[in-house]
Amino acid sequence: MSHPTIPWELAPEQVTGGAPAELDGATRVALEAIVGADGVVTDRSEMDAAAIDVWWITRYQFHGEDRLPRPAAIVFPASRDEVVAVVKLCREHGLPIVPRGGGAGDSGGSLAIRGGIVVDTKRMDRIIAINERSLTVRVQPGILQRHLEEALNQRGYTMNHLPASINTSTLGGFVSTNGSGILSSKFGKTSDMIHQLEVVLPSGDVFCSMPVNRHSAGPDLSRLFIGAEGTLGIVTEVLAKIHHLPEKRTFMCYLLPDLAQGIEAGRRVMADGLQPAVMRFYDQKDTEHILRKQYDLEGEGCFFLVGFEGRAPVVDAQADCAHEIFRGTNGRDLGDEYGWNWWSGRLRSYYPPLDYICEPWMTAVTDTVAPYEDIERVYAAMQAAVEEGFAEHGALFHAHFSHWYDWGTAIYPTFLVKDVPEDRDEALDLYDRILRAAVRAALDNGGALNEHHGIGVRLGPLLPMAYGEESFRLLQTIKQALDPDDLMNPGKLGL
Repeated sequence: MSHPTIPWELAPEQVTGGAPAELDGATRVALEAIVGADGVVTDRSEMDAAAIDVWWITRYQFHGEDRLPRPAAIVFPASRDEVVAVVKLCREHGLPIVPRGGGAGDSGGSLAIRGGIVVDTKRMDRIIAINERSLTVRVQPGILQRHLEEALNQRGYTMNHLPASINTSTLGGFVSTNGSGILSSKFGKTSDMIHQLEVVLPSGDVFCSMPVNRHSAGPDLSRLFIGAEGTLGIVTEVLAKIHHLPEKRTFMCYLLPDLAQGIEAGRRVMADGLQPAVMRFYDQKDTEHILRKQYDLEGEGCFFLVGFEGRAPVVDAQADCAHEIFRGTNGRDLGDEYGWNWWSGRLRSYYPPLDYICEPWMTAVTDTVAPYEDIERVYAAMQAAVEEGFAEHGALFHAHFSHWYDWGTAIYPTFLVKDVPEDRDEALDLYDRILRAAVRAALDNGGALNEHHGIGVRLGPLLPMAYGEESFRLLQTIKQALDPDDLMNPGKLGL
């Protein structure tokens, strides 16, 4: 039997049997002096919440033997200065520090696998300033993305970062994983939206990048912290792009006979510079799972949704050009009704009662991204690795392509096993083997280890292979230089 890629399974001496480690009195008093008595939490219910995220493994363990590690305390700083003081105190006492936002990741990136202190940023939720001339917003990282978007909308603006977890995730969390939203094909990933970052380093020093993301004054060091998952510091302020709310939004929908025609049509839309805001292409199983069951889509095939938004004359011209491309396929024009239905219910698949999290099934998303010349091979290899490799377990694979670029596209695949082994070790081993098989199939065929969900604990052991051992040493060198005691979110990113 292979070993699960879960650090507390590999190192049981690090586990406290599910109980939180004790916070000594003197340390608690010192923390309360920094953040206030109500800013230090050690209640068991809060420790339980900090022990899980959306990762199937954490929920499976929590409802079983509960071998999950817990922090000694959760602290809620309200300012950069309080974060600095907490970090310096933890460093003085050798306490691991785990930054946490909404806790809605699916890879164990905010779990306290070595105990220590969780630094929860949700008190740091202020919008500091909106600059209507330069179109930027300066904001603290603990704000829920939903609240930020609503505040901007009230002023006639949008950040255009609308991920599925918008209701439950913070802006800082998206910075930590370099997340993508449903409008990424036009507006990009989090890294494309950031002008400036302020970060408290593991030493307690404060780094602040230049207030522009286009310069030739040495390397843009803010990029070190985007996607670093809190292993190199805690983000305490973000300067991000914003946009005017669109004058017009329009959708077009097609039902295509196969995957190849859809990928080629999407490639042409992006290569022609048509700038679609939404591009979502579903394979046959995902079409059935999401569109047919939830939106009463009729017909067989692969569903393709394209949306444009902006100034009305531009939107009309872009949509006309895109229609020309799709009319050159063997697809069926479905009009725009399904597009508007999807837009109004676009989050329903990711929350109860429709999300797989509500079912007693084994599941994971193994998103990847690849150039157009490789993407069909990546899809086929991942599908075969799951469905053929684990046919005896009835493993299912379905996917959609929801983040498109002029050079390639991302696959958002889900694997599912409904008949989970009763033996817990067998179940953990099966999950690990399916996950590794799917990810390795992507890597072996030109895909990336992950596109927008992050690495955390779940994929950490595979990151050296994805980088290459020699290249991965650079990340280790940077980590060692900034965090020689390995206190900042230890055990993540394969470090």
